[in-house]
Amino acid sequence: MPLANRLCLIVLLAAVTGCTQSEPVCPYVGPPDYAPSAGCLALVHGRALVVQGRLGGIGPPGGSARAGESAQCAAHRETLEETGLDLMPGRLLHTFDTGFNLYLCAIHAESGMIDPVHIGEVKQAFWLPVDEFDQHTWRFAGQGEALRQLWLQLATQRSMNSNE
Repeated sequence: MPLANRLCLIVLLAAVTGCTQSEPVCPYVGPPDYAPSAGCLALVHGRALVVQGRLGGIGPPGGSARAGESAQCAAHRETLEETGLDLMPGRLLHTFDTGFNLYLCAIHAESGMIDPVHIGEVKQAFWLPVDEFDQHTWRFAGQGEALRQLWLQLATQRSMNSNE
């Protein structure tokens, strides 16, 4: 194969595999948690940010933590990779029996638009109305109901705080 073709192939492979992308800077600045995997629960106007995996099933964006990476930073990185949104991890909401830490993540003006960075990981990312949770197949059994309960708790807390 001619040298020019080999160079083009190397550049193409680097672009496709993400070798040319730098690691995102984790915005979390609190005490770190450590977990095998983590993700974000982002809620806006009664809608939750979810991703649909390549094999079907939806769930909150998230994935495996890297060696030495805090769970909060894993939640941020994985959410950015799977949705393109740069969210701020907040408090721990729930730890699932798989060891997956779910954090309440805030969306802000500079979060961006849904545009997955690693499209090989997910089929799509979208905002799902909470009242449509039962119309979808979730990646893990009971996850939709667990997220609905978390949403109800958060809505109740917001209501109580606004009445004070």
